[in-house]
Amino acid sequence: MQIRNRIKMFEKRVDFMEGLNAYISPVDPGWRGRLIPPESEKLEELQMYLEMQKENPKVPESYLKFACYAAEGDGGLLSDVLLGEFCLARLPEIIRDQNNNELFVDELNCFWNEMDVMYFIDKKNDDKISCEGGFYVSSSFENLLFQCAVQKYEEKYFLKYLGFDYEGWLSFDQKKDVDIVLKEFIQRNQMQTVWFNDEYFLFAYNQEYSFWITQTEYQKGEVAVSGVFYGNDIDKIQRELLPQIGAVAIYRRGRST
Repeated sequence: MQIRNRIKMFEKRVDFMEGLNAYISPVDPGWRGRLIPPESEKLEELQMYLEMQKENPKVPESYLKFACYAAEGDGGLLSDVLLGEFCLARLPEIIRDQNNNELFVDELNCFWNEMDVMYFIDKKNDDKISCEGGFYVSSSFENLLFQCAVQKYEEKYFLKYLGFDYEGWLSFDQKKDVDIVLKEFIQRNQMQTVWFNDEYFLFAYNQEYSFWITQTEYQKGEVAVSGVFYGNDIDKIQRELLPQIGAVAIYRRGRST
């Protein structure tokens, strides 16, 4: 697919749903139509809850707004990437249950994956998104939406892509070395970065290449790192860049035009 107006596509917008649609709709025009809002009675309860939060905010505004669009189905945005069940329709019910449970007083459950591992909004730590087990995956729910969008749809903007990983966890010093190489790659290829990058996710792009990389701290001093490179000349990436960052290819795919 010919890529146009990528910079405009990734602009941060007041209405984040417009931003998501600007990126997703060129390759999946039916995505908005697959969103399933809550049933009317649940929507009324959700809207009442939203009004209550204006006085005593507990839940990120982006989370509540997305619930009004997609509480019963997110069109695959989160569920396909995180591999699980979306549960925003039950937000008020979950809040009531968690307010009565000391274990969840500072965490709002927002997702279950297929292994029954829960994801939380950590209200005591700037609304970062954490995963059961005590590690963080994104700095905010809004960032998580766009990070999942890139992971799901970026492959549709290029002919070929290459997944990479490491044979084990990296130390923080090793990850710093990887960051230096990637920063040089970004500068050398005049790539753009995006507003939803954070300490757990990096995405960069130009007309020829793009890549995303995730970092998850599983235990003190060590991180799991993986990602995907996209582009029409994946051979060059595999031959030159992967050895520089010490990564190994775990899958490679191409599409015909």
